[in-house]
Amino acid sequence: MNNQASCLCGSVSWEISAEPFNAFNCHCKMCRKAHGAAFATYWFVEPEQVSWVGGTDSIVHYRSSPLLTRSFCATCGSVVPYPSEQGSHWVVPGGCHDDGKPSDCHIFAAHHAPWFEITGDLPRHDDYPEHTGMLRVEEEPGEAVGEDGLQGSCLCDRIAYRITGPFKLAQHCHCHRCRRARAAAHATNGFVALDDIEFLRGEDELDYYKVPDAGYFMQVFCRTCGSKMPRLDPGRGIAVVPFGSLDEDPGIRASRHIYVDDMAHWYRITDDLPQYGTEPRV
Repeated sequence: MNNQASCLCGSVSWEISAEPFNAFNCHCKMCRKAHGAAFATYWFVEPEQVSWVGGTDSIVHYRSSPLLTRSFCATCGSVVPYPSEQGSHWVVPGGCHDDGKPSDCHIFAAHHAPWFEITGDLPRHDDYPEHTGMLRVEEEPGEAVGEDGLQGSCLCDRIAYRITGPFKLAQHCHCHRCRRARAAAHATNGFVALDDIEFLRGEDELDYYKVPDAGYFMQVFCRTCGSKMPRLDPGRGIAVVPFGSLDEDPGIRASRHIYVDDMAHWYRITDDLPQYGTEPRV
């Protein structure tokens, strides 16, 4: 087995040579922010089973907790593989891979995003499965929408924003770009009017990566922690908000899956939302 993948811009690429011994969908708040998604899918492999195929000069590291240092590409913001603190295994983001091991279970299910319902028959754990021996992570549950509008922030808290108007639409996107950008099974994005969003702090901490051949697609992320942030699109008068960056319940839920023709082969949709091969015309 030789399973290759890369970040969104292709600056960082890697290969795993064996099937992961664990595959988890993680719903903790830190993973949601780092990926800007409903959950992160992580594969755990032995150190000798992962190798870099391309350069590593663009990799940035961020210590998100005393137990974990995360890694992402400084050019495009995609999460990339990183070793455990103990060096006993490597953690590989499954979303960048088209093929691979289906997830074994959901972890930190009690902390799942309020806007995302966990469906299907995979086992659910409120922490790491006991057999892994991994140390417990403490998190605070999310809060309800505040009076001053809906707020979001990055993992390191240098950047924060506020939304004061309603979302026009929310959807799960499975396209190749979104999967590599978020390094997740799919992106969940919401769309608001440009006048209904403002950055409260840290706008100068944002970095941008525009896909060269894309009409609109751009990844916006915190240059310190890699968290995915809203993209302002003055040309269309909208802002595209990665729901994983929200600190509160937006009220709206995703209404559909789009670009399911590009869906990762290891992922299975288990809810009953409408599915579209590409993007439906409105």
